[in-house]
Amino acid sequence: MRELRTKKLITLGVWVTISIIQLFSQPLYWNKFDYPRYPWIDSTVNLIQTHNRQSIAPLMQKLKSTNKERVHILHIGDSHVQADIFTHEARTLLGGSFGYAGRGMVFPYTTARTHTAADYRCYHTGKWYYARNVERRPDLPLGVTGVTSKTYDTNAQFKLKFKEDAIREDYNQVKILCKRIPGSFDVRVIGGTDTVVLDIYSSPKDTLTDLITANFSRGYQEYLFEIISRDSNQKSFEIYGISIESDKNTGLLYTSVGINGAGHYSIMRENRLPQHLETLSPDAIILDIGANDFYRGGMNKEKFKGNLISILEMFKTYAPNALVILSNSQDILRGGYSVRACSIFSLMISEVAKSENVAFYDWYRVAGGNHSMKIWKSLHLANRDGVHLTRNGYELKGSLIYQAFGKTYKRFFNSEEDSFIIPCFDSTQVDSILASGSQKTAVRQWINHKVVRGETAWGIAQRYNVSVIQIKDWNRLSSYALRPGQIIKVHTDFDSERIGLSVKNPPSVSTKPVKIPHKNSTGGYSRSYRYHTIKRGETLYSIARKYRMSVRQLKRLNGLRSDFIRAGKRLKVK
Repeated sequence: MRELRTKKLITLGVWVTISIIQLFSQPLYWNKFDYPRYPWIDSTVNLIQTHNRQSIAPLMQKLKSTNKERVHILHIGDSHVQADIFTHEARTLLGGSFGYAGRGMVFPYTTARTHTAADYRCYHTGKWYYARNVERRPDLPLGVTGVTSKTYDTNAQFKLKFKEDAIREDYNQVKILCKRIPGSFDVRVIGGTDTVVLDIYSSPKDTLTDLITANFSRGYQEYLFEIISRDSNQKSFEIYGISIESDKNTGLLYTSVGINGAGHYSIMRENRLPQHLETLSPDAIILDIGANDFYRGGMNKEKFKGNLISILEMFKTYAPNALVILSNSQDILRGGYSVRACSIFSLMISEVAKSENVAFYDWYRVAGGNHSMKIWKSLHLANRDGVHLTRNGYELKGSLIYQAFGKTYKRFFNSEEDSFIIPCFDSTQVDSILASGSQKTAVRQWINHKVVRGETAWGIAQRYNVSVIQIKDWNRLSSYALRPGQIIKVHTDFDSERIGLSVKNPPSVSTKPVKIPHKNSTGGYSRSYRYHTIKRGETLYSIARKYRMSVRQLKRLNGLRSDFIRAGKRLKVK
């Protein structure tokens, strides 16, 4: 009896010791996620991938020192991000590991006739005008949130009411991004028993011209914002966003901003975004959009790439110290079928990440790849539309993003690898091989695969470029569990050289001759150009489309380094 009690005490002591070590080590919860529950999830690629170790070094080093300096991650997206369910989950888990620095950016969305995020509600009175980045010609300037509201009503006000777990007591700063000109109304901010009156124009300014801060004694669940007019010269108030933060310069601030229906073209309409990037000075920018660009009309890869590269150039110019992380769309359904452009988009993101020396998060592969949305739906992790996830699905995604940062963090400090890249082979590569004139051929046949120890259904599916659903159906499996020595039938589609098959009659590839312009007497090419005078509200994208050009061609032709243009300027066009 005494020996049993002694063993229990020893076991308890070991458990307490391990718990204390985990409590004071970073990161805290990297191993919390249970992958076996979701066999279609590809944990092998669940990390932030990069071709250049040095590109992620500043972020990793800052994450290691969040007890001394703050890290700011800016997550830009569409409807998935506006709901702030998976980003809330990632924010909460990352904050548990690196310290909480604030709720991040919020907005009085009801003033712009759209829904708020999941962790707060908004109420407003008075008349408000608004613009969103999904509009072709926004009537108001747009900034980092992609939405702007403006009022001329001296009786206007709005209230933000947060859920209990959204605001911590030390979130004692309310930072407002707004237009600060002589004609701006002032604002009274009421939180609990504290009241702060902000002189929007005359308050001391620094280089962050759009930012003004209200300091409180503590963080509150509710904030009321009231418009104040002190003289007849004050005419309006224009707001771009509100950030709830701690005044301590430590921990991790995870800001998420998204607008329903946003795409790359939407970001290019945000003419105040450069200034806001300088203001917020993020350490990482996650660009998590793209599906809305191709969901309905397919994908024009050249235009798509041109827009994406233009955005990256702007990020590098106005947030030069930020690690840019590109993310892609998971498999989505339209009319009950997987949208093939998701696979093309995934491959293109990896190509752009390499050419532009940025990082990328391959959410398409992590979430299961082609046909995987049917699994998400069958388990009630996705909605009926086959595009958006349920709360459980979004919380799963947030956990995976957290795990991706943890895996990258561990790999960076425990490995000397030059790049963090997981090789992949995608069916779209077969198309590109044939289009480029290669004699490699894609063939389709049944293969018997013998399962070896440690292999999973997902790993086999990835190897042969099929889905786990197909493997399960072809082999009439009752579950995804496999045993060593088991024979799995796979109907695969690979290029012949990759799988070592011989093809007697590879298809011939015809190529059209390319017309080359004649050189003139000076050694240059003879070319005449048309000119276009920029009108108010036009973008490089709209101009390029008008003249059947890509944004990249238009920029190269005019020597432009960013996408931000002004009315009245003349551009060369074809």
